[in-house]
Amino acid sequence: MDKKFESYIVQIVKDLDCDKTEKKEIAEEISDHLKLLKQEFIEQGFTEEKAINKALECFGDEKQLRNGYKESISPYYKLFKISNWIIFSLFSFVVLWKLIFQRILFTSYRYFNSNEVQASFFTFNIDAWKTNANLISFKNIFHYIINHDRFNLDIVISNTLGNILIFIPLGIFLPILFKRYTSFSKTIAFSIIVSFTIEALQFLLQIGQFDIDDLILNGIGSIVGFLFIKLIFEFQNKVQTPRLFRS
Repeated sequence: MDKKFESYIVQIVKDLDCDKTEKKEIAEEISDHLKLLKQEFIEQGFTEEKAINKALECFGDEKQLRNGYKESISPYYKLFKISNWIIFSLFSFVVLWKLIFQRILFTSYRYFNSNEVQASFFTFNIDAWKTNANLISFKNIFHYIINHDRFNLDIVISNTLGNILIFIPLGIFLPILFKRYTSFSKTIAFSIIVSFTIEALQFLLQIGQFDIDDLILNGIGSIVGFLFIKLIFEFQNKVQTPRLFRS
């Protein structure tokens, strides 16, 4: 097959929500049509190179064809995509509102033991870190579990199970919405970066304490979400329904 045809076909079929067999069949169908068009233009007196270009031009834009195939394979593809973006945006807003903006506006210093101790990237203050940071893995997790009778149940749940649940949607939506996050390692790495950024902002803005256990629990939540959507993907692949992941 001509390299231009091959590259053109790859651009059309690579992101289709179907299995490899269906992609191969679609690619072969497109290839047959292109070859016929090429032959027609050669018979009209065009050189082979010009005939190839004319065939590609006549067949249509790759993006439009790809979208057309997506809609024919999954009629609700656009609705599915838009719905997921809306839900993901709402999820992002709720997380940022609960963990950052709400604390800034209404409970600025409630979660930070200030005592005139200032936290800043530019002026490292060891007292601020000692008072408002936990850098020992599982320290606070075990503390809440072992001494659960000393805390209200909602506090224990919020600081353990809550930190897992809040990041489950991130593990679900990243692979669905972004092609680069269909791999486990990239999804978890991005989730940890997001969690670390939130923890750092809470500490620096003095609206919360930096806790490495939160990073661990958030990471677990993201793993649960990723594995959940992966299982759905595997199930759909077996029953040959449209795929959620972009292959």
